[in-house]
Amino acid sequence: MKTLKSLLFAIFSIVVVSCSNHVAEPVTQANAKPYPLKTCLVCGMELGSMGKPYSFVYQRQEIKLCNESDKALFDQNPDKYMKKIADAGTNLKN
Repeated sequence: MKTLKSLLFAIFSIVVVSCSNHVAEPVTQANAKPYPLKTCLVCGMELGSMGKPYSFVYQRQEIKLCNESDKALFDQNPDKYMKKIADAGTNLKN
């Protein structure tokens, strides 16, 4: 029984120490990767042509859309739109 208590204490200590080393900094607009395009990610229109763009952070990436209503479309298939950003980054490097 004493060995079991020691083992459980050791496991608990390891878990607590490892979890405390992985406290994530909250992602904000300020520390997200900047948006690489000059157009709305969803509709492709030039940002700012319809007023101030709607922006938010998704998976540490700043996203900009023409307006908040485009976010519903983004939310339906975020992988599709994130691929556009990845492709834009690849094109900028070439």
